[in-house]
Amino acid sequence: MPEATVKGTKIHFLEKKGASSFRVLFIHGSGGNADGWKRVMEGLDGFHTLAVDLPGHGGSQGEGKTTIPEYAEFVKYFCEALGLNEIVLGGHSLGGGIVLDFAVRFPAMLKATLLIGTGARLRVFPEALDLLKKMAEGEIPPKFEPWAFSKRATPEVLREGEGEWAKTSPKVRYYDMLACDQFDIMEELGKIKCPSLIVCGREDRLTPIKYSEFLNSKIAGSRMEIVEGVAHMPMLENPKALSSVLSEFLRTLS
Repeated sequence: MPEATVKGTKIHFLEKKGASSFRVLFIHGSGGNADGWKRVMEGLDGFHTLAVDLPGHGGSQGEGKTTIPEYAEFVKYFCEALGLNEIVLGGHSLGGGIVLDFAVRFPAMLKATLLIGTGARLRVFPEALDLLKKMAEGEIPPKFEPWAFSKRATPEVLREGEGEWAKTSPKVRYYDMLACDQFDIMEELGKIKCPSLIVCGREDRLTPIKYSEFLNSKIAGSRMEIVEGVAHMPMLENPKALSSVLSEFLRTLS
């Protein structure tokens, strides 16, 4: 498991080498980790891909951040530590918000963006945020809720989702979701000029299709794809379909 030292903090990441001239870096969602991208990366034959554990997540040291701009700055430092430039930056949910903020503030570092199950605003259901806060403060024991999955998700997929969920502390999960709830970049999307692919699961209730449609309408030249039969977690529910959509777009960049 490769590691990089970023501002004195050891950061874990995954890497699958490929012949592509550019690197694709994936950023996970709230309370997630790089392992959620494994099967998607395996399906991207020929492309050089990486996925990072944000601070305080997965195998990375440090503490989780409290805002999406702080996470975007961390990603910048991570890229600089690895000598990555002109990257294709992909993110899911919280990770997608990080990509959007990064694209607005550090455009010279980007070749393209992959925006998966995300939006320019990422409001969280108030009851969910309240529940996460109580878990973080120890008022109630941590409990996995399958809000992010479609009703047809198999027990195996739900077990995998719960396993990944359990790798992050309740406090980090809560602050990730709070960072999402406070995020709003709607007025700045016109600043994003690089090629962008927007992907949404047909049954996504957390970042519904209208979020992706808004991104598509505001980011010049962007392209939107819908993955059928999945909700907010396409990388777990149907990684093969997601890899196929991403591969088609990435080939246009070569």
